[in-house]
Amino acid sequence: MNVFHKVTLQSLKKNRVRTLVTIIGIMLSTALICAVTTSFASVRQYAIDYLEFTDGKWHAMEKNASKSTYDLIACSGKVKETGEISLIGYAKIGSSNKFKPYICVSGFREDEDRIIPIHLTSGRMPENENEIILPDHLNFNGDVGYGVGDELTLEIGDRKINKKKLQEIGIDDLEKAAEMYGSVIDKYVLGQDVPYAAMSDNDDENVISAEDLDIKEIRSYTVVGIYQRPAFEDFTAPGYTALTVADEYTDDTQLTVYYCMNDASEVYDFINNNGLNGETHSTLLMFKGISMYSSFYSMIYGLMGVVIVLIMFGSVMLIYNAFSISVSERTKQFGLLSSVGATKRQLRKMVRFEAASVSFIGIPLGILLGIVGMWITFLAIGNRFSAFIGDEYRKPMRICISFKAIAAACIIAFITIMLSAWIPSRRATKISAVEAIRQNSDIKQKKHIRTPQIIYKFFGLSGVLAHKYFKRSKKKYRSTIISLFMSIVLFISASSFTAYLVGAASDSNDNLGMDYVLTLYDENNYNNPTEANELKNRILSTENITDVAYFSSQYSMGAYLKKDCLSEEFLNNNNNNTNSRFYAEREGYITADMTIFYVDDDTYRHLLAKYNLSEDEFMNKETPLGIAVDNIMSFDDVSGRMVRRKAYDADRFDMIFSQVKQIDGYYFSYIDDNNAVYFNMEEPENSISIPADECVYDIVLKIGKVIEERPYFTPFFYNAVIYPYSAKGFFPEDEQENINVIEYAIKSSDKAAGYDALSGMMKECGYSDYDLFNYAAQADSQRSMIIIIKVFAYGFIVLISLIAAANVFNTITTNINLRRREFAMLKSVGMTAKGMRKMLNFECILYGTKALIYGLPTSFIVTYFIYRSINEGFDTVFFIPWKSVIIAVMSVFIVVFVTMMFSMSKIKKDNPIDSLKNENL
Repeated sequence: MNVFHKVTLQSLKKNRVRTLVTIIGIMLSTALICAVTTSFASVRQYAIDYLEFTDGKWHAMEKNASKSTYDLIACSGKVKETGEISLIGYAKIGSSNKFKPYICVSGFREDEDRIIPIHLTSGRMPENENEIILPDHLNFNGDVGYGVGDELTLEIGDRKINKKKLQEIGIDDLEKAAEMYGSVIDKYVLGQDVPYAAMSDNDDENVISAEDLDIKEIRSYTVVGIYQRPAFEDFTAPGYTALTVADEYTDDTQLTVYYCMNDASEVYDFINNNGLNGETHSTLLMFKGISMYSSFYSMIYGLMGVVIVLIMFGSVMLIYNAFSISVSERTKQFGLLSSVGATKRQLRKMVRFEAASVSFIGIPLGILLGIVGMWITFLAIGNRFSAFIGDEYRKPMRICISFKAIAAACIIAFITIMLSAWIPSRRATKISAVEAIRQNSDIKQKKHIRTPQIIYKFFGLSGVLAHKYFKRSKKKYRSTIISLFMSIVLFISASSFTAYLVGAASDSNDNLGMDYVLTLYDENNYNNPTEANELKNRILSTENITDVAYFSSQYSMGAYLKKDCLSEEFLNNNNNNTNSRFYAEREGYITADMTIFYVDDDTYRHLLAKYNLSEDEFMNKETPLGIAVDNIMSFDDVSGRMVRRKAYDADRFDMIFSQVKQIDGYYFSYIDDNNAVYFNMEEPENSISIPADECVYDIVLKIGKVIEERPYFTPFFYNAVIYPYSAKGFFPEDEQENINVIEYAIKSSDKAAGYDALSGMMKECGYSDYDLFNYAAQADSQRSMIIIIKVFAYGFIVLISLIAAANVFNTITTNINLRRREFAMLKSVGMTAKGMRKMLNFECILYGTKALIYGLPTSFIVTYFIYRSINEGFDTVFFIPWKSVIIAVMSVFIVVFVTMMFSMSKIKKDNPIDSLKNENL
């Protein structure tokens, strides 16, 4: 250790308060940076663990693949591992679920555990082709109970659609069959992705099947394990998936191939280059850093960048001020060292050594503080993460100590400290030795300083002296103002960050306003409003239920909308444009999918009263007027973000729904060059074309009001139009088939108690609570998400505020300490304690006012950049958090006055003669 290092360490020991505050500032800033990087790593790892547990480790999958496709994937040098589910066949199992009568025997193989998610609840995996594991929902959903050790003999075959039986279940044309079963009508082997072809009456007792099982072999198995319902089995799958060791693959084997890439980033190119049509595990890939939508990373990295820049900004200002003050105090020392031969390089090294010394103490302590803080945070709120993920993964989030995250925090913190010390180190070597010894560089007065008369009038001589001090010693004045400026910017920016993030989380989860929804496939209630109203009143009289509305809806009805009635934003971004094959073009119109809600008349009347609308006009039996809901939010595939758009530019307009006449023996297929094309039901290869104007007719629905506040019974992601229930029946009977359902949207004052009371009431009325969905439970996950965001955000605000407060404290107390000789001189010429307080009060006002003049506009600019970052992923509106602004304004003056009072309390007992003699001040 050379003499310069020893002098530096002695200076740090001598100014213990400033050194301690500087180390605390470094600790806090490092802890914050570590908290940001560690939180990101922990959340990312938790999401990856969850997705790999529930959905598997696979990067991509190929359904209904042949052996050649499997060979292409498995033999590729770019593929690391594969796992396969091979269809062996279906067998009747005696299930009580009439629409899931089969057991689907499938072969299972994987190179590595968890490529395909299989979670055993008992037993073990099969080891040969005579052993099998069964899903647990075969018991609780199908009432078929097998245990480990049981023997199972199955008649295994292939499912085939019986065309003649299609008419028995009401599918009398191939178009409807194609809508329900895709292109599988003539396919020999049907898989789990094709629902059971059957129809039932309302009570599900009599089920008419339209498919046959072609038995091809009989196999016997020993049950060796029970596993949880697999994620890869669709809820509409016709069979319970049972797994055994796979048969040898042949050209006839139907496979679902899951695979992991050596380099996950190549998965999209691999699919495209090899002509594959599979799915990617897009969510898992997204958390691993691979996404088709760059907007996700623009938002995440943008937010992280804003947070880290804010932390670095606050830290640089605090640490810079500390080193700047240190250099100012040691100017004379630097001059003496320079006069005895110290070079500029050696003097700069002294300042950098000082920065490194406090870094070696502050950074490790800060990393430790950040890790401990995040460990405690995740310990306290880790269960909140599992609350909104679901019951299938109850593991709480815990801290993930990532070497990369800690290394990034250390590097960012060290760079921040060295940047903070760089400017003062440059300044220390710019002045000559003689100037440094005289210490006349900090105070320069080139001309006479004029003081405004208003200052003298209100603050007298004390105000004049304070004003002249600011003008003479601009560097010390600026350092205090910059500290306060930084405090304002950091506090308001952090508050804005929190407000925008919470708002985005609320918008993304706020999909329904109801607490519960009861769905009844009940023609009596549907066709008889009296019975529907009776059930509504019964629900409304249930304990804790506050509001009920029943409705029926028609989804995705293609409508012609006049362009003059639509906003430019909607016209330019109409992603809901309907299929042009079914709608002829009309000049001046566009087509869009609309959802029509027929809500009960009482609820509709309340809606009319809320907006002061005429009941006679809107509920006219001949020509009722509808209410259109605007300002919907949906996911935009083009930009890859949640967007909220205003669609309508008029309050009153018409919606035209195009209908096609039915022709006996034919079904309508599409519009081609303004001709309607019909296909023969018996001979699909035969078709006829009829001019559209001869077979297409219009149904016009009139809209009388556009509202932007979404009623609680309408989802936000639909272009919704609301009519009274009594107006139901605009469309022909064949178009009404898809709304033969009535739903009750229910709100409650006590979510848990209301659900229990409602379930009991339904059982008394003979309804099953299976049809009651608890949206309030989903709202719990939203509340958990909001709590998590607030905990992190407000923790960030607290630490940022502490950094800012330490900065202000360090700057003001040091400046007051350096002015001890000045105060002693003023006391010696007769300034009273009252005059001193008056002068310092005026300085506090100057500090606060100047800082606010610069700080508030800068805060608003930073808030705008935060808004732009959030807007990359969620469509939101720019706003300023005025409550935080008011708190910042009040806090500035409180902190300044309190710090000034503390500083003066330390020097008020100083002896003026001793202070004037001491040249080290």
